[in-house]
Amino acid sequence: MTDQALVELFLARSPDAVPALAAQYGPYCRAVAAQLLSDPRDVDECLNDVWLAVWRAIPPTVPERFQGWLAAVVRNRALAMGRENSRRPPTADEAALELVFCLPPGEGPEGTAEYRALAGAVERFLRAQPKDIRILFLRRYWYADTVEDAARRLGWSVSKTKSALFRTRNRLREYLQKEGFL
Repeated sequence: MTDQALVELFLARSPDAVPALAAQYGPYCRAVAAQLLSDPRDVDECLNDVWLAVWRAIPPTVPERFQGWLAAVVRNRALAMGRENSRRPPTADEAALELVFCLPPGEGPEGTAEYRALAGAVERFLRAQPKDIRILFLRRYWYADTVEDAARRLGWSVSKTKSALFRTRNRLREYLQKEGFL
């Protein structure tokens, strides 16, 4: 089933929408949640919350890139559950700490507009990087892979992976400074 057909089921409020979503994207969503939650029961609960959230969101939302939007819903819910339950794997915190020095502080009333501008700048930066660096960056900082897991996925040594992450963070910081975010 295509993403468009899946969205159409939700727009029509079909009772088949959630089972079709779970059949098509269940393993993918489970993998995203499992990276951020350590307890399998929390993963199951997270996915149930996600199915409900998608049901409530479509309509009125009609995601342009369904799989990316769905991954964001899963990730956000998993991170929220991890904060609530204090049962988040340390890799999520480690990855966030690595990026702290690359990103500006985001507190304040103008946060939403600044956040969108910053997200656009990071997206432009990543699009300018080689494919393997983009994959590495997303595996580490979006999916919260450990350095070892990211290295294994790319067929790199851990040392090469750490160096690539370090250089990429430095390039990101320089790019964001040039763009006026830092």
